[in-house]
Amino acid sequence: MSISGLVLTLDGDPPLAESAIRVLRHDARITLGERTGERLAIVVETGSRFEDEEVYAALKSTPGVRFVDVAFVEFGSGEEGAGDADG
Repeated sequence: MSISGLVLTLDGDPPLAESAIRVLRHDARITLGERTGERLAIVVETGSRFEDEEVYAALKSTPGVRFVDVAFVEFGSGEEGAGDADG
């Protein structure tokens, strides 16, 4: 299992930003945190690094999401490559 703390920068257009938030709410792997202006903190829980990559790609391509910043990633000890420093 992997847990990631991310900060999204949302579009400055309020309807587009709200549309992105609605999309994120429907993904069970994502927990929405506090929003401050155009920045939204989220937590992503996945079962593998491959799934992490899928989620990150989906976030980056979501209309209304301008940037995805990684604040923290914790890979579970049972996951393949969990001890890899490069990722």
